Amino acid sequence: MQDYIIKNVYKKRKEKIMKINILFEYLRLLKKRLFLYLVSIFFMTVFGAFFDVAGSMLTKQVFAVAQKKYIIENDILLFGVYIIAGLVSIILSAMFMKIYNNQAKRGSVEIKQIVFAKSLRFPMDYYYEHHSAELISKIIFETDAASEIYGSRLRRVVAPIIYVFVYIIVMLRLSIPLTTILILFNIFIVIINGLLAKPMRLVSNLVAKSNVKMTKHITNIISGIEVKKLYDTKYRNELKYINESNSYVKYQKRKMIIDALLDAFYNGFDLLCALFFLAVAIAFIQNKWVSVENAAAIYTMYGALSIRFLQLGKNYPELMNCIVYAERVLEFLQIKEENTTSGNNIEISELALKGDNAVEVNDISFSYSQIHNILNKISFSIKKNETVAIVGKSGSGKTTIAKLLLGFYNVQNGEILLFGVSIKNWGLYNLRKLIAYIPQEPYLFEVTIKENIRYGNLEASDEQIITAAKLANAHEFIINQKNGYDTLVINGGKNLSGGERQRVAIARAIIKNAPIILMDEATSALDNESERRIHESIERLKHSRTIIIIAHRQETINIADTVVEI
Repeated sequence: MQDYIIKNVYKKRKEKIMKINILFEYLRLLKKRLFLYLVSIFFMTVFGAFFDVAGSMLTKQVFAVAQKKYIIENDILLFGVYIIAGLVSIILSAMFMKIYNNQAKRGSVEIKQIVFAKSLRFPMDYYYEHHSAELISKIIFETDAASEIYGSRLRRVVAPIIYVFVYIIVMLRLSIPLTTILILFNIFIVIINGLLAKPMRLVSNLVAKSNVKMTKHITNIISGIEVKKLYDTKYRNELKYINESNSYVKYQKRKMIIDALLDAFYNGFDLLCALFFLAVAIAFIQNKWVSVENAAAIYTMYGALSIRFLQLGKNYPELMNCIVYAERVLEFLQIKEENTTSGNNIEISELALKGDNAVEVNDISFSYSQIHNILNKISFSIKKNETVAIVGKSGSGKTTIAKLLLGFYNVQNGEILLFGVSIKNWGLYNLRKLIAYIPQEPYLFEVTIKENIRYGNLEASDEQIITAAKLANAHEFIINQKNGYDTLVINGGKNLSGGERQRVAIARAIIKNAPIILMDEATSALDNESERRIHESIERLKHSRTIIIIAHRQETINIADTVVEI
């Protein structure tokens, strides 16, 4: 039993240390802002406390004068000193409050930028294995909740400690025994209040997880609205969302109950402290252990001190709540990123693109599961400015080759060379500049057609966009749209046909001006007319680019100069 208690105490102590480490780690994300942020919290609080002390000293002087028959010049001087000190303190406190708010808000925005940038830098297998709702929840919900540490939560825990420290120094100078009794009483109350910190932390974790699940249901329904309308006639997906939202409400109710307990405790504590002080102070005054004016000054500060003690007990669980989210954000930031820095030491130029072959695949093998090879010692070469069709049965690894060429996965055995240089030496940054990719289902952003094409080259002019659209056989259908190139793409391109989306994607690839264009089953789901128009686009590009077409339709294979069978 004793060993169990010791282990339990050790476990709790370890958890507290971990939470403190998480807090410090999250604060370090402020970088250069951290020093100014902490200094501003300290001084705005100290000067705020000085204002209260000046008020208490003013109260003491009023009681002291009230016991005299007349006011002397020194009394008037002290009144002036306390009033001026209070005014100066409140002005300085306001100045540092402004600095604090500026650093906190800027820091919160920068953290959101860091999390957003991080969400774009993972290897592709991360996006294959994780739901997009997890990223949305991290960027919006969890980052906002964690950044409340900067906004108010940390200050609301630190400030009461500083306030109490200043108050105690002054109160002890007025009466050591009375101040000691009051402090012990407040510490006892705060310990009881702090017991609510753990349940607050646990319920906050449940709220965060439930929010992720709700976001998943929302994104699934919205992104697949057509399938939902066709198959989900009994509204089961709505029921799933309703059930999860009910769970979210249940957890929020628990959190609100804890908040309500904290508020109730706050109000009761305020009254209890006032009654306790009156009882103790009367006893001290009757026994002449403290003067009336000193008791009045202590009472003025004790009211503020009690509130600060209570704020510490109330705000500590709320800080723990934010630390839960900070931990999740920090874990997210620790996920290994895609390595785009290694290699990249070769400058892309005509000289770098030397040799007769654009692509050389030498004895490559690859497996997703490490059990069964999708590719097993595959070799082939593609000449510069040649159009090649890669064919094979479904599951033979055609799309896997595309992913390896794009650096979405690393080659496990063998080697792939582009223009005589290993893709490992090119580095991912250069590698992806060399290849323009057109997937089977191209994604179009919810911006104009013009901006979707410009995404291939953000510096492209309107004239270059029109030229690329003409080469992609897309110009004619674009100008026939109501707003032409300024037509807004809706819901990933649902207001365009499959062939039109593909031609916009081809225009986007053309404007990138990469020496290699990689098309993965780009015509497999299109009608004959759309396929014909895309074939015309390919014919216009032949012999000016190296074109790799992953295909299974004979009409597409026929336009290739060479066929590679996997």
